[in-house]
Amino acid sequence: MRKPIIKAIIRTDKADKKTGECPICIQIRMDGDKKRISIGEKIHPSEWDTDAGRARGKGYGNLNKMIDKRKSDLEEFCADTIIAGYQLSFSDIDRFLNGTKNSNFYDVFDSVMEIKKPKICNDTKYKYATLRSRLKAFQPRISTSNIDVAFITRFDNYLKDLNIGDGGIYNHHKCLKCIINEANRYKKAKIEQPYGKDMFTIKSPKHKTIFLDEDEVVKFKGFKSDSILANTVRDMFLLSCYSGLRYSDLFSLKVSDIDFNKEIISKKMLKTKHNIDIPMNSQIKTLLLKYIVSQKSNTKIFREVSNQVGNSILKEIAKECKINKNITFHVGRHTFASYLVNNCNISLPIVSKLLGHVNIANTLIYTNSNINNLKNVMSNVRFG
Repeated sequence: MRKPIIKAIIRTDKADKKTGECPICIQIRMDGDKKRISIGEKIHPSEWDTDAGRARGKGYGNLNKMIDKRKSDLEEFCADTIIAGYQLSFSDIDRFLNGTKNSNFYDVFDSVMEIKKPKICNDTKYKYATLRSRLKAFQPRISTSNIDVAFITRFDNYLKDLNIGDGGIYNHHKCLKCIINEANRYKKAKIEQPYGKDMFTIKSPKHKTIFLDEDEVVKFKGFKSDSILANTVRDMFLLSCYSGLRYSDLFSLKVSDIDFNKEIISKKMLKTKHNIDIPMNSQIKTLLLKYIVSQKSNTKIFREVSNQVGNSILKEIAKECKINKNITFHVGRHTFASYLVNNCNISLPIVSKLLGHVNIANTLIYTNSNINNLKNVMSNVRFG
């Protein structure tokens, strides 16, 4: 954008009817528009040099110093903003004049994350890191004053072009809204929240519960690879199918969480921070024994693999097994819940307890989610 033109002027249209004195203003012309800011002083037109934008004659030394200082501060602010690559607006100038700092949004983002990091799990940290990288790709430089409804709408359109799905877009907006809220809460910046009623509304995606049938789980179990990583991902997924554990809890599972004497997995879930006890059947014990022999109690059972990489490997395994479903780690948890509800007729309160759900309403999505079960039910519905 072009550099704004800043000049001191007098408002002859606002002249005092008695004295003829006019208010002195700093005028800013930018992209065809102009803004005038009063400095709180007046002067008679006969004592004003229009071309120089200064008072003339003796006795106006302090007034001219004030005018020069106001102009100099504004010129410096505008130049710094443009050099930094930001889109300068009159709103930025208003914030500057009101003493509000126009911060680099990425610095604000990082300072908020430093506060949040000890309280969130690795999976959530990954979501925020992905959001930051996509914001950078969308707009390398963002000032806090750039964050408004128009900016969020443009970012939303950018995310849609990436084809990351409604769930991915929803998560990005949810994380960004949280960063803005906490930036204000921790006084890292003053940002007007662009999300909300009559602003930009976050639309929650419609969830389609995907799960594997029993024969598909057997196919996964029979998959073998020369890759140790692929075999590990397979076993992590199978353990989720057997136990309902989330990816974050699979990844953080330690030898000390396993009690073979009591035959339970006892763990604090990373997402909810609630403790959960899951009884181990023979399949779970056999799978875990491969990984914990001669391991120390504080050792993680499974090798490190990111959710993104793991999900990519799961899709390859599904392709090899000729399973035409969009498989992710969370499908394992859905498979566990759906199997208990639909195949074993386990009551919802018990399934909810095993999943670690705080609200049983979250478990209701698994009720009769198996279309074959629904067909069997409907085949017995006859009137007369």
